[in-house]
Amino acid sequence: MIKPIDSLRTDELLTLGSRFAVFFYTPLCGTCKLARRMLEIVDETLPELVIYSVDANFASSVLQQWQVKSVPALAYIVDGELESLQFAFGGVDELYDRLGCFFKH
Repeated sequence: MIKPIDSLRTDELLTLGSRFAVFFYTPLCGTCKLARRMLEIVDETLPELVIYSVDANFASSVLQQWQVKSVPALAYIVDGELESLQFAFGGVDELYDRLGCFFKH
């Protein structure tokens, strides 16, 4: 399930779980809407996913700290620390493979 959150600060990351992803978007971004749809398809097939979505306009401190320069972006978080960032959403199959591997560890 993709769970929306209102805002995000780095001190809140440990409260969200030990392994999850955060999808950053902006409401008027067409590419963000396409990326979200791909995430929704993957989410339907991989029930173990924990993905949060947050409007990038309300996560500026996290975006600066992680050097997120564009949206859509998907941050992979382990134990409150950024493991990696994904900016390119090549397709559902690539996203399925990457998220599947991330959540199986």
